[in-house]
Amino acid sequence: MKKQVVLSVVALTVCVTILSACGTKSNVEGASSAQEKSAIEVSVKDGTAELLSTAKQLKEAADSGDQAKIKEVGPELEEVWATFEDGVKPKYPDLYDQIEKSLNPAVAATKAATIDKEAVLKIDEQLIQTLFELSAKLIPAEEIKAGSNQMLTTTGQIKNEIAAGNDAKVKELVQTLEDNWKTFEDGVPPHSTELYEEIEESLNPEVAGSQKSPIDKQVLTGLNDQLTKALNELVQHIEK
Repeated sequence: MKKQVVLSVVALTVCVTILSACGTKSNVEGASSAQEKSAIEVSVKDGTAELLSTAKQLKEAADSGDQAKIKEVGPELEEVWATFEDGVKPKYPDLYDQIEKSLNPAVAATKAATIDKEAVLKIDEQLIQTLFELSAKLIPAEEIKAGSNQMLTTTGQIKNEIAAGNDAKVKELVQTLEDNWKTFEDGVPPHSTELYEEIEESLNPEVAGSQKSPIDKQVLTGLNDQLTKALNELVQHIEK
């Protein structure tokens, strides 16, 4: 009888151990799956930003008629897209197809013996527009609003530092502005292309102006005020 009890206890212990191991394996697999899903989402967002940046470089090259640059940048579109396209296809199949329809001809056009600048520009602009649409899904309106408000806080600080003549602090804060803008700028055009362009037209020269020594207080103050106005309008636009 005692022997049977011991055997029963051993058998029960083995079963519990097996079940526990199965549960642990399931939990590990679940955690691993969640991590993989998160990694895909991050890579899609980062990949989209990089592909947009590359497409913009191609647009600049086509606008200026720089054929060597067109041939250099064109194939990079394909290389960047290959790094994250598998994360786009299952979640955004329509946008995936649109990107493919623009990207493949764009790459082919940049590899042609004779570059048709207008054709490259037209296809590339279609690609940029589609990538902006994808970015709008990856960068929610609340993120744009929060980023804009952070930038507004910084423009207020910049205004004070310009008035105080603290050039080093101005340079530091303007860099913060640029870094902040990069985190959500690609989500702005689908909401308002006009405000996106206004922000770019103020921010880019403000960044350049902050690098000068000494800074031109009047010019930088004007640019900072324009940027503040555009950011306020963007926040209001998002809230509608």
